[in-house]
Amino acid sequence: MHKSYKLLGVDLGGCMSGNAAYIYAEVHGQKIEVIETIKEPKHKDHLSCQTFIVDLFERLEIDAIAIDAPLSLPRPLCEPSFTPPPREGRGEIINPYLFRYTDYYLFKTFGLRPMPPAGDRIGRLTARAVALLHHFDYQAPHIMVKGRKIPIYEVYPKQIAQHLEIADYKKRPEVVKKYFHVDADLDEHLVDALLCCHGAAKILKGETIAPVTEAGDEGWCYPIV
Repeated sequence: MHKSYKLLGVDLGGCMSGNAAYIYAEVHGQKIEVIETIKEPKHKDHLSCQTFIVDLFERLEIDAIAIDAPLSLPRPLCEPSFTPPPREGRGEIINPYLFRYTDYYLFKTFGLRPMPPAGDRIGRLTARAVALLHHFDYQAPHIMVKGRKIPIYEVYPKQIAQHLEIADYKKRPEVVKKYFHVDADLDEHLVDALLCCHGAAKILKGETIAPVTEAGDEGWCYPIV
């Protein structure tokens, strides 16, 4: 008999963007049953933004969370004495001040190029995610929510879609919905959140690539296999 899990998939957006999306789902084996879809409104400041997601995490009964946002910064930014492991190739992807080893691994292994965690476009999401971890007393991979330890994992929906062989998935939400037998109305952000749910289920089943030695404790974005 397959164990069922209640999972939260998070496509994190900026506080003032109105793009953050969440899917709360129950997973039985390969089946994902969407319980609730949530679109976050635009906020005027970071405090109301933080309150929204804290309240959401505390309201739902969750076994695991998977989030499309960096949960860490490149280690040399925080620890100047750190000597990063060598990387092969050329270009910015091999710069350990811009990209974590997990970002480099996604590029080297899957040909994907995540955005720099501290960069212009995604730095706001990294800041929001890290603030959330601090609020919930993060001890990798768990946060503490109302006395319960809940694992939270970083995933990359584009890699998940690539593994499922769904090309241009953001422009083809109906293909993703058909794959998972989901009837809910999904925009591109909710599609990412749904893929995050699938990623969380895969992690709990051990069907992902575990952190490699070179990544150390810098953080890890779990690729599914």
